[in-house]
Amino acid sequence: MRINALLLGVAVALCAGCANLQNKPTAAAPPPAAPVAPVSGTDLDETNAEKVRVSESLKAYPVGRYVDPHDPDLMHEAHVVYRREAGASWNLNPNAPTVVSLGPVLAVADPAKTPAPLPAELEQRMAEQNQLVASLIEQNEALTKELAKLGAQIAELRQKQAASPMEEKR
Repeated sequence: MRINALLLGVAVALCAGCANLQNKPTAAAPPPAAPVAPVSGTDLDETNAEKVRVSESLKAYPVGRYVDPHDPDLMHEAHVVYRREAGASWNLNPNAPTVVSLGPVLAVADPAKTPAPLPAELEQRMAEQNQLVASLIEQNEALTKELAKLGAQIAELRQKQAASPMEEKR
């Protein structure tokens, strides 16, 4: 009996606490954060977005009219059920170079002023290398001619050497 009285007293105390409808002053809510202004040139277009992140894969399945298996008094009309086959993910193996704009364009590129394809220092080194290759080709041709002359002289000496023992034997 005492337990019932105690429970009844607790229930009354709880209900009395809930019955108090006084408006208590609350701390002022902080003002909502100002929306971030978009910066032009930082959004990717769809073609470049696909190179960076693969979108989710959805499939549509048409379902005909059917009776609900849980409630035989309920019939579903024909409709389409969409199922996410694969979620969005990062493209870790891009097939082509991706252009990611890093901010607004500060200067307009003049197509008439195309930069030199190679720096001047690199062009100079390439010219030096071409001269070295040309001199090596000349030296190679000269050495080939000299080797041909030496080969002819060796053959001539061998013929003379082969002919001289025959003359001595006679």
